[in-house]
Amino acid sequence: MSGKFICAMVFSGAAATAPLTAQNNAEHDPYTLYTRCVADIRNAPLEAYNSCKQYLDYSNDYGTRIEYITTWIARYEKALPYLQFLQGLTTDNNARWFVYPPDMDIRLPQTSDKDGRNTIQISRSFSDSNEEEMLRRAEAVYSSPSKMIANVFRSLGYWEGKLPEEMGPIWGSLGNDNLLSADVVTARAVRYYYDLSLAAKANPHLATGFDAVASGLKYTAVIRHSDRYSHSGDTFEHVYVADLTLQWSFTCGGLCGMGFTRNKLVVLDEAGKVLAMYLDAPTNSESWVS
Repeated sequence: MSGKFICAMVFSGAAATAPLTAQNNAEHDPYTLYTRCVADIRNAPLEAYNSCKQYLDYSNDYGTRIEYITTWIARYEKALPYLQFLQGLTTDNNARWFVYPPDMDIRLPQTSDKDGRNTIQISRSFSDSNEEEMLRRAEAVYSSPSKMIANVFRSLGYWEGKLPEEMGPIWGSLGNDNLLSADVVTARAVRYYYDLSLAAKANPHLATGFDAVASGLKYTAVIRHSDRYSHSGDTFEHVYVADLTLQWSFTCGGLCGMGFTRNKLVVLDEAGKVLAMYLDAPTNSESWVS
């Protein structure tokens, strides 16, 4: 009986360990790890690093698959400091917008220079210092960091070579002629096109490698108090409404150029708290290139 008992224990132990071994093999199977890694890249890129590193640790693959994952990880590691910066812009992961205080310190001159091939018009309208402060806040409102992070992951190859020297939120992306194309109107965006216009006036041969044949910047910002304001089904009472419109055009030859118009509406309460931001103007989805 003793021998039978020992024999039963041995077989029982073998039966218990076999599934564990099979499970471990499945967990370290290169195809399973690759599938999990790719799924994470598509659906949860911020969490994909560990699963993709695990694939590289256990994989004996070669060729396209391992090259793709190796390249992705290298780009991720390079972009990580910027991704961490973007994550830290707000503590609310579900925020639809946020205020970036450094933008409130950006100075935009009131000017109307229509002479020559590089025109600049900047008009900011407010009735007193309180409204001016609210307008500065409206100009510092950005879309959610989660959208910015998704933007980076959609184009990791692009961001690998375009990571900003000075950390800042994303207001646009590279368009034609090596110039940024704005997605949202902010003080930082307007200042970019203002400085670009001044550079073109001083020397048409820009650092981007293109010659500015002509450029046009027009920025109009207005803030007004409203006892009752409605937009897109939302209604507010006793608020300030900032209406910001940025127009940019640039030509560098007969078939060389780009341009757009962008609009942003920001609603603030009487204490200056941002209540809503709207980017639903039809023109926001339009641009032209030549």
